[in-house]
Amino acid sequence: MYDLIVLGGGPGGTRAAELAAHHGMQVALVEKAHLGGTCLNRGCIPTKALYSHVIGGKGAREGLWTRLEGVIDTLRKGNAQLMKMAGVKVLRGTGVVTQWEGTKKMTVAHDDGTTEQIEGKRLLIAVGARSVRPEFVGNDLPQVLTGDWAITDPQLWDPERNAAVQTVAVLGAGVIALEMGMILQGLGKKVILLKHSDQILRRLDGDIKKKVALAVKRRKTVVKDYVRLTEAVADGDGLILRGTSKDEPFEERCDRLIVGSSMTPILEGYGLENSGVKIEKGCLAVDAQMRASVDGVWAIGDCTGGAMLAHLAEYQALAAVSSMTGGEYAVNLDALPACVFIEPEVGTVGLTEEEAKSRGIDYATSRAYFAANGMALAMGEGDGFVKVVARKADGVLLGVHIMGPEAASLLGEAALAVSKGLTARDVAYSIHAHPTLCECFRDACLRIVEG
Repeated sequence: MYDLIVLGGGPGGTRAAELAAHHGMQVALVEKAHLGGTCLNRGCIPTKALYSHVIGGKGAREGLWTRLEGVIDTLRKGNAQLMKMAGVKVLRGTGVVTQWEGTKKMTVAHDDGTTEQIEGKRLLIAVGARSVRPEFVGNDLPQVLTGDWAITDPQLWDPERNAAVQTVAVLGAGVIALEMGMILQGLGKKVILLKHSDQILRRLDGDIKKKVALAVKRRKTVVKDYVRLTEAVADGDGLILRGTSKDEPFEERCDRLIVGSSMTPILEGYGLENSGVKIEKGCLAVDAQMRASVDGVWAIGDCTGGAMLAHLAEYQALAAVSSMTGGEYAVNLDALPACVFIEPEVGTVGLTEEEAKSRGIDYATSRAYFAANGMALAMGEGDGFVKVVARKADGVLLGVHIMGPEAASLLGEAALAVSKGLTARDVAYSIHAHPTLCECFRDACLRIVEG
């Protein structure tokens, strides 16, 4: 009998398995496809490989798809080696839980048609989420690609094979839609952005959203607001899209449609319907340490809803294993960083100005602009700013919002500062090397200190 069975080998599942094994547990990890989950195989990593080449200019276009596949393969092998070194037993197959109460029992169906029965003292669910496919006529046509699979099509992304695709419609205005849209524009494609409302990256700070909207406009992106698609009709190798925008009929032709609007937790296919696990708002309900409603069951990652981020799943894994081993660690969602890999890049952590206001916090804000930063100007990337939200009474940093060069990398210092409750003075009075981009964060904090 295993001490822990982990169902799902994405970032959260593999992290939980590794941590539990390091605590001396005998761990089985069940994964039906490749280790790494959506992030590694069909999400974060392949899109960032494209982003770094197409927008970041790091490498030639020739052989781009081969390099992308090489990055994925290297990380897959790294995950497998990590599990081996930790002593985790990886079972390739589809797992279905047959007993949830008491001893956990699972049937694993392997690709060769054989089955295996395993038992464990504990069970951790990390099965992830999938793209929502909106209801409209023709939503199952081959030219309609969901955001969690679109990146796997070389006929869309490989510069040496995508000449036939000239126009791509993207449904959505969140991270997936924006990132894929800008990469496609970098590949020379016309992008039509179909938004459900007039918002863009709706969870971000208002000033960042305004800046993103300007960046989209500068690229001459065709944007339609308040879109309701009614049908997609095959037109040769492409599509005719019909629907309404602001209640007015529209028709657009495109070669592909990417549905990048939203994701939903996976709740079927692993025996959940026969459990007593509580579901709330379409997600597995968990407490602060990721415990589900059935004793001895934990759930982490996208299947629990909320912010669907690979790094959040990893820290939820830490919380879950901490709970299993007598610890008290819990994720602080008020210090959760997130990145958007567009141009200019976006990095954000903590409360937005709007959130601070809605909570009734007496706050102050400040900005520093990359146009006055020596390194940014030396790089030829002076567009953007760092915005700081701090508690007015004591200067404690509540949120940091960055749009500009290498924002995702700059976010590390900001995330540490927000997580540890540092003040604007703490940051401003810490020596920052010159010339560096992080001086922009220091300058924003200094303006809070100076009032």
